[in-house]
Amino acid sequence: MAVDEVAASLLYQVMAVAGQITGRMQEGLERLDLTGPTANLIWILDPGAEPQSLRKLAALMHCDPSNITVLSAKLEERGLAERRPHPRDGRVRTLVLTDAGREVRDQLLGVVAKRSPFADLDAEEQRVLDRLLGKALAGL
Repeated sequence: MAVDEVAASLLYQVMAVAGQITGRMQEGLERLDLTGPTANLIWILDPGAEPQSLRKLAALMHCDPSNITVLSAKLEERGLAERRPHPRDGRVRTLVLTDAGREVRDQLLGVVAKRSPFADLDAEEQRVLDRLLGKALAGL
């Protein structure tokens, strides 16, 4: 297979996997009463990491900061997250998960693991794929 054909095949497969993930996740998201964007935001709010600014969250989600404001408000209304001042710079607003939000995040990760197209790969295959995809994304 020529290099261009391999590149095209990789892109096709990644897009197919993305479509599968979206379709498989929808039922789980509905059970958790989450939309795709709110689930994505909960996903990236790692309780073990330093809180990210709302602007940084917008960059991670590739959206306008105003969208993060709307999503943050939705999560706050449900008691899943709180906007707080950054621990080192009080002028910067962050979003952190509440206890209820951490529970929903754990449930979300469980849904993802169970419904993932990668679930049939063994642990070593998943680590290799994780490393390769990480390398590909690091170049962006």
